[in-house]
Amino acid sequence: MIQSGRYALVNTARSYRNQNQKFMVIRKKILLRIAVGGMAYIVWFLACLSYIYGSLYLSPGRHAAFHVLAVDYDKGAVGQALQVAYTQLKGPGFVTLDFRSPSAYPTEADMFHAVWRGDYWASVAITEGASERLSAALQGGEAAATYDQSTALHYVWDQQYYTIYANTVVQRHMNQLVAATRLAYSNINGMQAMRIVNKTDQTAIQALLDPIKATETNIHAAAFGSVVFMNTVSMVMAILEQFFFLLTLNGIFGALNLYGRMTVLSSMCLRRLAGILFTFGAALCQSGYYWAFRENWEVNGSQFLLTWMAVWLLMQIHLLVMDSISTTAPPAAMPFVVLFWITLNNASAASPLDIQTGFYKWSIILPSHEAYSVLVTIWTGGAHNQVYRALPILFSWWIVANITASLAHIRACHLAYQLHRKQDTKRSAHRDVEAGLPLTSRKEDLTSNQK
Repeated sequence: MIQSGRYALVNTARSYRNQNQKFMVIRKKILLRIAVGGMAYIVWFLACLSYIYGSLYLSPGRHAAFHVLAVDYDKGAVGQALQVAYTQLKGPGFVTLDFRSPSAYPTEADMFHAVWRGDYWASVAITEGASERLSAALQGGEAAATYDQSTALHYVWDQQYYTIYANTVVQRHMNQLVAATRLAYSNINGMQAMRIVNKTDQTAIQALLDPIKATETNIHAAAFGSVVFMNTVSMVMAILEQFFFLLTLNGIFGALNLYGRMTVLSSMCLRRLAGILFTFGAALCQSGYYWAFRENWEVNGSQFLLTWMAVWLLMQIHLLVMDSISTTAPPAAMPFVVLFWITLNNASAASPLDIQTGFYKWSIILPSHEAYSVLVTIWTGGAHNQVYRALPILFSWWIVANITASLAHIRACHLAYQLHRKQDTKRSAHRDVEAGLPLTSRKEDLTSNQK
């Protein structure tokens, strides 16, 4: 018994040694694959985030790409002061004022519509008679008592259109321009104004000390806090939702072998119907949290419905694009694909293409950029209307993605059918062996059937 126990221990030790040697060989492969996979993710994240950060690299030096319409209806000292002020502020980091004659824009309403159409980011008008009103106010009396400094200048802007940049660039630069105009007027006309000012009239002195201000017209206010997420986080979530849904859908099709059990047409219709219903509900959800956190945002029910439809179309495109790839690509490649698609779309919608370098201009064709353009038009009641360009691009994406997704689905069904035949062949051969039939006859039968 002692000797048999020794033999058992020896056999156990040998078995353990053999297993350990096999594991040593496998361990190297495991560690190598983990290292390669980890490095691949690191490099891919580096590339994608470099693309996003590169879209806004040195962008403060490209603020001159924001064009502002300027018209001098006054033709006096105030208009002269504004031109001097702009000359002092002009540079790559300041908005560009495009001076036009009153004949091109006869009224301030024409300037308003130029900004409304999206021809300019903003407009500034030196109002008619501004210099005369100021000169009369300096002399005191009723003119001084009724003088309103804010009527000297009038600027129009749209806070809804790329809100972060509208606030931090357009409005801020307009305020800087107004302040610089006030200072330039004092430098140019200060001595003359001191000679004519009525020193016994407090309102006249006030007009001398604070001669120029501006009235602003905001096409559509968007002062609520969550507006910054609408063209950033929400655009990313619209893609991630489709990816997670595809994981579930592909898992169900694979687990139940629906590619092999259903016809190509029926399985394709099932996937399309599931995708339509899911994106319909997901778009409703996204539009719903837009409205739930709108605070004092002025939007109505019709705009909610249009927002829902626009987001639904965008989600349909994202779903079909990723479905085209997920059906054919290996599962390990999907994280790379999703991150790449998120990167491209987020960079195209998060900031205006005006201040991105020329390399990024191509992203005007991406669905998220065009969808945000449509959404701004909806939310502003028609301003910045690029629907004539956006909808054809979006529907082109939808049509092409439908075609590629259908072709990918047909290929997946074909591969599933081939796999199913191979498995049936193996099972039949196994049954023949158990029944004592020779394999050669089975192979001959298979060959004749294939012929």
